[in-house]
Amino acid sequence: MTPMKRVVLVVLGLLGGWTVSSFVAAGALELGNWDLPLSSSLGDEVGRTVRKVGEGMILDDRRMPVSVLALVNVPLWFGLAGVPWLMRRSGLDWKRDLGWSMRWVDVPLGLALGLSLQFLLVPLYEIVFLVFGEQDVSGPARSLAGAIDTPLDLIGLLVMTVVAAPLCEEIAFRGMLFRGIRDMEAGHVGSGVALAVVVSSVLFAGSHFQLVQFPGLLVFGLAAALLFQRTNRLGTAIWTHVGFNLTTVVLLLL
Repeated sequence: MTPMKRVVLVVLGLLGGWTVSSFVAAGALELGNWDLPLSSSLGDEVGRTVRKVGEGMILDDRRMPVSVLALVNVPLWFGLAGVPWLMRRSGLDWKRDLGWSMRWVDVPLGLALGLSLQFLLVPLYEIVFLVFGEQDVSGPARSLAGAIDTPLDLIGLLVMTVVAAPLCEEIAFRGMLFRGIRDMEAGHVGSGVALAVVVSSVLFAGSHFQLVQFPGLLVFGLAAALLFQRTNRLGTAIWTHVGFNLTTVVLLLL
């Protein structure tokens, strides 16, 4: 499959997945009378409680269960990874076009790199805070973890953050988008690597729709793209993503 088709395919899959997941989420919220567990800070939780007290409402927690939220994301995951999988019949070779391969060394190496990246982001956010003031970086993730009420919710959180997101996002943003742009620009200055690294990383960070977390996600995207370029194996980037997300989950749960 040509590089241009790969880039178009990942963009269409991303937009289609977003759209369908949005409609599914809206329907689930309506049927369950839930709120999305995406509060940005502790102040939001306090404000919601104060509002309910003032309006004489029952102090129930109507956040969408994490297990349901995981199901809501299935169309997005399909758009990111399912569509490329189906396109194998149309000439998309995963090993040749996406760099789909893995070695055992990718597991410890990726987990260690993901853990290290989390702690390397601390100085970055210190600089961000100096410029924009103190921000609640962990608010959305903390609210998500706070919505865990059952073992099924915990399983849903782990599936979303440690399995589906690393696998699907690396296939789409590094395997499809990064390599697609790089191959399109092959022969130009820098062989298209610099352009592919920047564009794929910016789109990766922006696709999470979290302004406060954008700098950290951008840094991770740059690191994952450069690592993929270095090893030419998608497995290394996937396990780095697993380590990065797993560190956040463990810290929140502890």
